[in-house]
Amino acid sequence: MDNRQRSSISRMLSLIDGYLSTSLIYVVAELKIADLLRDGPKDTAYLAQKTGAHEQCLYRVLRALSCIQVFRESKRGFELTGLSECLLSDSPYSLLPSALYAGDEASWRPWGELLHAVKTGETPFEKVFGMDLFTYYGSHPHSSEIFDNYMDVVTKHIVRIILAKYDFSPYKVIVDVGGGFGSLLFSILAKYKDIRGILHDLPHVVQGAYPLRKEYQVEDRCEIVGGQFFDSVPEGGDLYLLKSILHDWSDEKAIAILKNCFKAMESKSKLLVLERIIQDDVNRHEGKALDIFMMVHTGGKERTREEYSELFQSAGFRLSNVVPLGVDCNAIEGIRE
Repeated sequence: MDNRQRSSISRMLSLIDGYLSTSLIYVVAELKIADLLRDGPKDTAYLAQKTGAHEQCLYRVLRALSCIQVFRESKRGFELTGLSECLLSDSPYSLLPSALYAGDEASWRPWGELLHAVKTGETPFEKVFGMDLFTYYGSHPHSSEIFDNYMDVVTKHIVRIILAKYDFSPYKVIVDVGGGFGSLLFSILAKYKDIRGILHDLPHVVQGAYPLRKEYQVEDRCEIVGGQFFDSVPEGGDLYLLKSILHDWSDEKAIAILKNCFKAMESKSKLLVLERIIQDDVNRHEGKALDIFMMVHTGGKERTREEYSELFQSAGFRLSNVVPLGVDCNAIEGIRE
C-alpha cells in the first residue's frame, strides 16, 4: 500500500464516521457543557453532577471530542477551545441551535432513507413520518422551536453581509414572505429608518417574532401577519423578499408561491429571492451538499440560474439581475412581465 492509498483510506474512514462527531457534539450541546466551562476547566464529576449525566459515559464523550479539538483535556479536567466556544449559549455567533437541530429526531431520522429517495424519487422525511416537514412541525412544537431557532441562527450569520452588499434604500415597504422570526427584516428596518415592513409566516412561527421586533425597536414600522403563503401573501409592498424559501419546495409548489406573490404585487413592485445558485462549473460546489439536504427533508432542491429563470417565467416574472453576496447566497431579482 503506497502513501496515496493510505491517505485515501484514512480520508474515507473519516467521512464514513462523520455521524460520530455530529452525535457527540449534539450530546454536549443538549447538556450545555460549554456554558459550564465558561469560567475555566472543570472535572467530569462536577459536570456530571450539574447535568445529571453518567460520569463515566460523559467523560468518554468529552475525551473523544478532545481528540478533534472541540475541548481540551488536562489534569484539571476539560476546558473550552475555539470550537467549543461556538457552543456558548449567549455568544452572538453561537452555533448551539445548529447542534441541537442536528441531533433532533426530525433532522437525523430521514437520512436513513436516502437510498429510498435515490431509488424512488420520494422524500425520505415523508416516508419516515408520514407527512411533510412543515405539517410535522405544526404538530410537534418542540421540534418546530428547534428548527426555527436553527433558521434564525443561519439568518443572523449572513444578515450583516446582506446589508453590506445589497441596497434596500429604493423601497418603501418590504414584505418578507416566510420570514420566520424576522431577523433579516428587522435588521433591514433598523438600518433603513424610512422603510416599513410586513413579516409573513405561519401563525405558530411568527409568535416568536414579537420579542425580537421589540428588541430591534421597529414595532411602529413592522406589521406581523400570520398566514400560509400557499393561500395568499400580504399586499402593499414594493419589494417582496423570499429568503431560503423556494429551495424548500418542488418546482410546482415554488411556482405556486411565486404566483401568490405576483397576485399581491403592484405593477412596479420587485421580487427579491435570496438563495444559493448551483454553478455550471463542475469545480464550483456552492449549494450541492445542501441540495441533498433538501432532497431528504422537503423534496425541494437548490437550483441553477437558468432553473430560477424558468421558475420566474412560469409565475409571470422575468429574472432581471443576480447579485452575488459572497456568503454562498445570491440576490436574485425579478420584475413582473
